[in-house]
Amino acid sequence: MSIGYVGSGKSITAADIPALYEGAKFYSPAVGDASKASLVSWLMDLLERNGPVVLVRPDALPPQVHCVSLCVIGSGAALADLPPSGDEFVLAVRELEHVMHRRFGAVYPLAAATISALVPLAAASQLDVPLLDADGMGRTFALIHHTSMSLAGLSPAPLVVRGPTGETVTIEVRASARADTLLRSNVDTLGGWAALASYPCTAGDLRRAALPSTVSRLINVGRLLLEPVGADVLVTRLAAVTGCQRIGRGRIVELEHLSRPSDVTIPAHPSSVVIDEIGGQGRLFRLELRSEIVAVFADGALAAAAPDLVCLVDILRGELATLDSLEPGDVVDVLVMPADAIWYSAEGLAMVGPTSHGIPLDHPRRR
Repeated sequence: MSIGYVGSGKSITAADIPALYEGAKFYSPAVGDASKASLVSWLMDLLERNGPVVLVRPDALPPQVHCVSLCVIGSGAALADLPPSGDEFVLAVRELEHVMHRRFGAVYPLAAATISALVPLAAASQLDVPLLDADGMGRTFALIHHTSMSLAGLSPAPLVVRGPTGETVTIEVRASARADTLLRSNVDTLGGWAALASYPCTAGDLRRAALPSTVSRLINVGRLLLEPVGADVLVTRLAAVTGCQRIGRGRIVELEHLSRPSDVTIPAHPSSVVIDEIGGQGRLFRLELRSEIVAVFADGALAAAAPDLVCLVDILRGELATLDSLEPGDVVDVLVMPADAIWYSAEGLAMVGPTSHGIPLDHPRRR
């Protein structure tokens, strides 16, 4: 197996971008690759032109270095309709620097998954600053105050959002949860999506508050996903790197939208996937979906739930199956990967556990 693993400190080069993209998709496998070609090409061109981006852990920087998180917030459909020009994230950082009268010496992803894991790399290249090998989620959650920084007492504010039309909004809040409410209404007005610069803090703050090594992990996982191997080999290799477990293999027998209400603060529409297990115990799995798979029931018993990361691997193709690609008849492996330990604390589960998604059950890890 020709896999080269990324350590805790190195540079990210243009050659790493395909693996970074695949790893970012693994940690939030909701949508497919509609924008993959243009995004990967843009990032590779940027790094070929500007050179590699230094990747460092927070503890490798002086504690007083100012840092800021970046992510994409809003609708994926709006992002496709109004694609970024490429400078939105840099300009969001510059505006926040103006507001706070300081320079940021490093950037980091708010969530090391989806496109939000990629745009901080672009901004680091454009700003000529290091990218921190850390983030606040270790995956994605729906709301920006659902972070390890928030649990550690850091505020997301002041924060800046810059839309694709060139307009900028600065938000100051005292209560972190209010940031999401104010952001959503402004993002809709800005064009449906925006570049978000938030959680301004120091490297010293992030040493205790951020989740380490989450960016390098994406590249390592992405390299596994790019290897042309069968599903069984892929799952074994993923288990060795991520700690994921296969809880069952089965055929999708039903995709359905639910009529029951969901929490209006979570920006997604609920639905379910029903999978008939092949072999094993012959169980019936029901996967509850929001913007991710938030729970897995096996014959009615809760087998896994957020903050666990649940992924599906297409058996015939030997690749990750995104939620928007699922069809009745597909045969998939159901993989469950543990989140960072902080999310299984009482405070973490209250924030992102089953009850936050309207599922009034104890998490399987807390029984």
